[in-house]
Amino acid sequence: MCGGFATRLEPITFFVPKPLLPIGGRPILDHIVDCVAALGVERIVLSTNRKFNGQFEYWAKNKMSAGFGKKIEIVDEPSMHHREKFGAIKGINYTISRAKLAEDLLIVAGDNFFTFSLVKLVDEFKKSRKATIAVHDIKLSEDAKRFGVVIMKGNSVEGFEEKPWSPKSSLISTGIYLFPKELLGKFNEYVNDGNNPDAPGYFLQWLIGKEKVHGVVYREAWYDIGTVDTYKKVFDAYLN
Repeated sequence: MCGGFATRLEPITFFVPKPLLPIGGRPILDHIVDCVAALGVERIVLSTNRKFNGQFEYWAKNKMSAGFGKKIEIVDEPSMHHREKFGAIKGINYTISRAKLAEDLLIVAGDNFFTFSLVKLVDEFKKSRKATIAVHDIKLSEDAKRFGVVIMKGNSVEGFEEKPWSPKSSLISTGIYLFPKELLGKFNEYVNDGNNPDAPGYFLQWLIGKEKVHGVVYREAWYDIGTVDTYKKVFDAYLN
């Protein structure tokens, strides 16, 4: 998912989309795509917007010409400004339709920076064939206020709260989701029912009421590159 305009990172993101900002000498997206490719996925599709489409095409062309072993497809929403954006869930639904996606689907937010392998997530998904999300233990529930908070019992997700005032858990959603192909139509159902088209957390709240959802907890480093301060912190930490 690379369709946002990252207004909290302006003025940097007036000119460069957040997933292409560098960390450790490489774009954030490079780290994500290499991690995803290591799972043996069949297709990689970037969902972006019309404004930054050219930059992602340039990045994808260079990535593939440098020996990356998979084709990178790009689907762009017809939006040039954040006021025109579809929102994350509507954007996913749009991409599923445009790219004719009909297989199990791994979705990763393009502003994620993480150091863990996704193999554990895939293994849990293969066992259960349920929607499965990667969850990060942020340690302090007070810090969880800024994120989507996950309530789990064993490996089952029992509840979800989007940026709650009083979090019931220190477990937060990372923006990494695995969906079986049988559930891809749920995105269209959710959007057509008039639900909030943006924050994925609201979709998860809705889905938990209809389907079993599993979670895999990670305790390794994970960052949501959402503000200039967070970006600077991560950039400096990985400078060397």
